[in-house]
Amino acid sequence: MKKIKTYIDGFDDVLGGGIPEGHVVLMCGTPGTMKTSITYSIMYENAKRNGLKGLYISLEESYEGLKGAMLDLEMKDIDQLPVFMIDVGRIRKAHPEQEINKGWMEILTQYIQKRVEADEFDIVVIDSLAALYSLSPLKNPRAELFHFIRFLKELEPTVFLISEISHGSVGLVSNDEDFLADGIIHLKMHEAGDSDVQIRINCIKMRRTKHQRGWYRLMHTGKKFTATPIISD
Repeated sequence: MKKIKTYIDGFDDVLGGGIPEGHVVLMCGTPGTMKTSITYSIMYENAKRNGLKGLYISLEESYEGLKGAMLDLEMKDIDQLPVFMIDVGRIRKAHPEQEINKGWMEILTQYIQKRVEADEFDIVVIDSLAALYSLSPLKNPRAELFHFIRFLKELEPTVFLISEISHGSVGLVSNDEDFLADGIIHLKMHEAGDSDVQIRINCIKMRRTKHQRGWYRLMHTGKKFTATPIISD
């Protein structure tokens, strides 16, 4: 089975070599846990090292804001790589009539299908599910999500869905996304001692892999992400 590496030092070993191609993976976490940065980094590193084409669909952050954040993480050669960012806010302004005639779930589905067929992307990211639900409230969440995620699975690319978790929430997702997705990567803030706040990462689920379970400390050092075993709290 071919796999997409995360290129997070130490974490691909946890995943048994990486994420199987074609999987739909939830990237879950509370605000500030670098979900966007990590997911974009996976796309960036695979474009740089393997020539894989990536499409990042932002439903919240502007193109300029997203690109600026990636430049801050030393991804200076973004414009030279086959990685594309789509700012849905711009599309909404350019085509306001679409929101009247169709729901955003349908608009997004048609858009992804056309782009993937035309450009043959290897990785697609949707950021975020919460923003999608605010644009297109679900009348029958279980049925609509089933068809949406089934549609994503039938595409060839590996798909990442970013899911925001509210502080204090006991659930990872708002609907049944965790049952429908092929993989779940969970990020959280952890207070270690009186003054140290760490970001930690855990693979909760990854179908068709023999992955390890448990939390690892996530850090960004220099130009890369690293996941290390937790020695002590």
